[in-house]
Amino acid sequence: MVHSSEIVSMLLDSESPVTHLRTFLFRYGIVDSEEEYRSLLREVTIRLARKQVASSAHRDEEVMHAIKALDDLNDTINLFSERLVDWYAPYKDPDSISNSISESDLRRIPEQDILPSAMRMLAQNRIDLHKSREALIEHIKDEIARVAPNLTNLAGAVLAARLLGIAGGLNRLCMMPASRVQILGANRAMFRHLRGASPPKHGVIFQHPHIHASPHRMRGRIARAFASKLVIAARIDYYSGKVSEGLAQDLTDRIESIKRKKRKEK
Repeated sequence: MVHSSEIVSMLLDSESPVTHLRTFLFRYGIVDSEEEYRSLLREVTIRLARKQVASSAHRDEEVMHAIKALDDLNDTINLFSERLVDWYAPYKDPDSISNSISESDLRRIPEQDILPSAMRMLAQNRIDLHKSREALIEHIKDEIARVAPNLTNLAGAVLAARLLGIAGGLNRLCMMPASRVQILGANRAMFRHLRGASPPKHGVIFQHPHIHASPHRMRGRIARAFASKLVIAARIDYYSGKVSEGLAQDLTDRIESIKRKKRKEK
C-alpha cells in the first residue's frame, strides 16, 4: 500500500497527474475498499494540513526575521552616520558656507586620502550597510507579497511586514480586533495613557500616508477605518490567500467619505 507521505508529495507536485484523488486511488489499486480509502484520506489530509501550516509558519518567520534585521540595520546606519559626522567635522573646509555634512560628503570620505584610514574604512562600512539595507528591503517585498498579498496591497511591503513582526505572525494578526491593530506599536503611548494621558489614536500604521498625510483632526477616524480593512486583508491572506481586488478601492472610498464628512462639519 502506498504510504500517505507519497500521496501528499503527489498532491503538492504541480506536475502530478492527481486531479481526482478518489478515482486515482481506486484506479491504480492503491486502495481496494471504501474503508481503506477513508483511512488513507484521513491520514493524507492530516499530513497535508501539517505540511501547509509548517510552510506558512516558515514564511511568517522569514518575514519577521527580515524586518527585525532591517530595524537593526537602520539603527546601525544611523549610529555610524552620527559618529562619522562628528569625526569628519574638523576636516571640513572652515570657509565652506555650511558646517553641516551631507550624504554626499559621507560617501566621499573613502576617496579622500587626507582622512584617517580608520575613518574611511568606517565610511565604507556604512555604504556597504546601506546597500545591504536596500537588498533587505527588496527581500522583504518579495516575501511579504507571497505571505500576505492583500495586507501588502493595503499597507505597503515594509509596514505589512512590521505589522506581522509586532503581532507575532499572520495567524495572530488576523485574530486581533481592529482596535488592537490600530494601536500596534504604540507601547510608549499606552504606558502614558495608563498614567493619565489621552489614549493613542494609532500605532505603527501612522507610517502610512493615509494617516500621516491627513489632517490631524481626521487621523483617528482614518486610522480606525484603515485598521478594519487591514484585519480583513489579514484574514483573507491567512484563510484563502486569494487576492481581493476591490479591498484597496474600498479603503480609498471609505477614507474619502471620512474626509468629505469632516469638511462639512467645519
